[in-house]
Amino acid sequence: MNPLRRLARGDALHLTVRDASLHAVMMHRGAATWAGEATYASLAELTDAVARLAAEPAHPCRRLVVTLERPVVQLRTLADLPPVSHRALAAVVAHQASRFFRKNGVPLVTDAVWVGAEPAGLRGWPPRRLIRFVLGRAREPPSRPIARAAAAAEPLIEAIAAGARAAGLALEAIAPPQGDAALSLFSPALRQTRARVARRGLRRWFLTAAGAWTLAATLFVVRLGWERRRVGAELTALDEPVRAVLAARRDLRDAAAAVEAVASVERSKGAALDVLAAVAAALPDSAVLTSFTWGAGAGGVLTGAAQRASDVVARLERAGLQELRLEGPVVREAIGGRALERFTIVFRESPR
Repeated sequence: MNPLRRLARGDALHLTVRDASLHAVMMHRGAATWAGEATYASLAELTDAVARLAAEPAHPCRRLVVTLERPVVQLRTLADLPPVSHRALAAVVAHQASRFFRKNGVPLVTDAVWVGAEPAGLRGWPPRRLIRFVLGRAREPPSRPIARAAAAAEPLIEAIAAGARAAGLALEAIAPPQGDAALSLFSPALRQTRARVARRGLRRWFLTAAGAWTLAATLFVVRLGWERRRVGAELTALDEPVRAVLAARRDLRDAAAAVEAVASVERSKGAALDVLAAVAAALPDSAVLTSFTWGAGAGGVLTGAAQRASDVVARLERAGLQELRLEGPVVREAIGGRALERFTIVFRESPR
């Protein structure tokens, strides 16, 4: 059965075809809900009977399952076939249909399946013997695998298919009574039609799946774009508050730096006075101080004049200034009628 048909299963009409009569049973969910019979004398009447029986049930059906009984169908058990695959077996039986079945002047629809497991292949068959077998000139011993074969007149199969088409039914199966082998008696034209319908259904399902995936991808892209716009709008709305917060943080940092600078200046006031007092106390009375530069923790520079610059350095060392040294040469000159030495003294540390 076409696997795509299983997805749309409905009520099935089971039709049994005998030599001159038809028996139909309507099956709904595994139970028989209607039964009917009809007779036919020709293939045209068979087509009309199939269409008429399909229209009689109260509930419409969608599928038709046909069972062919003897003598409409010919059944054979074959034991002289090469061990080939199932598809090759059906082809071999169809090619030699006149050897296994009565044709009665009409073409036959045949099928064959192995009884039990499918043989492994043609191992053990010499090429010459295989050719002789195909030509019908050699037979294999009965120990070879057994096949079950069936045949029916092709015009009869086409008449049943025409009746199914006229009734709008999907022809699901045409087979002999089911025994130990599953045989299918679709004509080559019906097989091609079913394959074409299966390809069309597969193509339809593929297009549907592709359309669904395309729609899902489109919706995803649209949703992603909408979310990006929404997030962008929220970020724009938050831009002004963020700027205000950042400006406030900068103002706070500037204020903290200003407070720290003021506190540093306050802390350095006492140290500057201490250094200045120490320098003033250490200078001799004859010394003149023209400039004083000092930085907290960085030392300072004294510029002035005295009778002896070395005495000033010695006094400043005793006052506690560290790393004292004379910067540049000592120049002796007259200041206020007195001969004094002009000096520049550099020191690196504050008094202890």
